[in-house]
Amino acid sequence: MKTMHKFLAVVISAALAAGLLAGCGAASSTASSAASSEAVSSVAASSEAASSEAASGQAEDAKVKAEFTVTGADGESQTFTLEVTDGEKLSDALVEAGLISEEEAAAGFVTTVNGETADWDKDQAWWCLTDATGEMTTVGVADIALHDGDSYAFTYTK
Repeated sequence: MKTMHKFLAVVISAALAAGLLAGCGAASSTASSAASSEAVSSVAASSEAASSEAASGQAEDAKVKAEFTVTGADGESQTFTLEVTDGEKLSDALVEAGLISEEEAAAGFVTTVNGETADWDKDQAWWCLTDATGEMTTVGVADIALHDGDSYAFTYTK
């Protein structure tokens, strides 16, 4: 019987991990379509900008500002201004700001943000990554390229 409980715990943990890695869960079909369209537009704009810069011989180290908000278990929010290179990955910017560890950024699975740990096994808590509109992202921090004016947030969720 103990083996069955362990097996179920592993299966549930794997399912949760897959859900979190997919961007904190599924959004509505319309929201997903809008997010996909926005992502395609963003990629097209980024490609066009990169081509323009390459053609003019300019380096891609222009600094831009993005905001990142962390809302902890107590409901208190802190907003951080990230000064980053245009196109820098959100995971790298969060490591540079000291908000997540290099290990979690590399693994792509964030459990500790700004020193606060969300422990699913303890109390079903996790960090939900959202964009400026408050919608859950469809990708993780390692897949988001930052641009001027971008805004993202991690919210402690139970």
